[in-house]
Amino acid sequence: MAFTANNHLTADTKTTLKDYQHAAKLFVPDQFRLAPKHNFLFHVAFSINPSALRNTNLTQRYSNEINMLVKGIDLPSFKISTEVLNQYNRKKVMQTTHAPGEIKVKFHDDNMGLINQLWQNYYSYYYADSISANTNGAYNRNAMRNSNFITAPYGLDAGSTAPFFNYITVYQMARHEFVSYKLINPIITNWNHNKLDYSDTKTHDFDLGIAYESVAYGLGAVTAGDPEGFALTHYDVTPSPLQGLNPDPTVSDPSFVKSLDTEGLSAGILNNAVNTVNTYQNTSSGGGGIMTTLGTIGGVVAAGAGIAAAFPGAASAVGSALGGVTSAISSGFTGASNFVSDLFN
Repeated sequence: MAFTANNHLTADTKTTLKDYQHAAKLFVPDQFRLAPKHNFLFHVAFSINPSALRNTNLTQRYSNEINMLVKGIDLPSFKISTEVLNQYNRKKVMQTTHAPGEIKVKFHDDNMGLINQLWQNYYSYYYADSISANTNGAYNRNAMRNSNFITAPYGLDAGSTAPFFNYITVYQMARHEFVSYKLINPIITNWNHNKLDYSDTKTHDFDLGIAYESVAYGLGAVTAGDPEGFALTHYDVTPSPLQGLNPDPTVSDPSFVKSLDTEGLSAGILNNAVNTVNTYQNTSSGGGGIMTTLGTIGGVVAAGAGIAAAFPGAASAVGSALGGVTSAISSGFTGASNFVSDLFN
């Protein structure tokens, strides 16, 4: 949306609300390359060290499901430390260090208890307390009276050496592509089982914080198994109708992912428009629904106009698809037939 500039307004001039073309020309062309991403298009991959597990089923059977039970996750953040120096009365800002910020993760608490098992395995691997808690006498009041009574390990005395998580990778996806953030040497800094409440009808979840030493960035085309573990378990394999082509010959590659075949995605670009026309033709009764008919024409024309503006090469195909609509209503709406024909030819 846009408004008339203030310096062009007079006392007799009202503010004019312009159309959508500015946003459409920015966000729609070139395979939607400048359109904003959505927060819900993400995937997380946890690479767990099998030797750190007491229950090996977590990686052998359920590793992909752990990835899918992430409810929300932060992307990496960084704190840059600076210092202002005085260089002959000239202020100079110098960088001294940078530190990655903690990442917060929220998991669904599933009915099977899979995420609870993940934490139990992590906790018992690094900390001996949960194992000793099941040992008779380990937490008796006299257990620390002298060395003869210390029969169980406590705290970090769990014998862990290798990391529990090899890495954690967060994938942000759009347009059949992904950007990845690989967390190097991740460690859980806090875990919260969260509150239970009879008066609360919301689903239960777990919160945790993760510290890491560095981030490795990556990108690529989305396929089955890339992102890691994506589209392999409980996944709908029906292709999405939201596809498009690159109509601007001056833009040779609207992507940093060189393997993306933008031309190959063009086959389904008119599916939505054609389906709309077919639905109208199959359900129209030809009775007294004048306003309904006009509303249908308006929706189809508006959809076709948006497609034609973004994808000029598709204009003839849209015009052909609309031919059925114009012939079906020509007896009652001859003017509408001419309008639709002129719009796409």
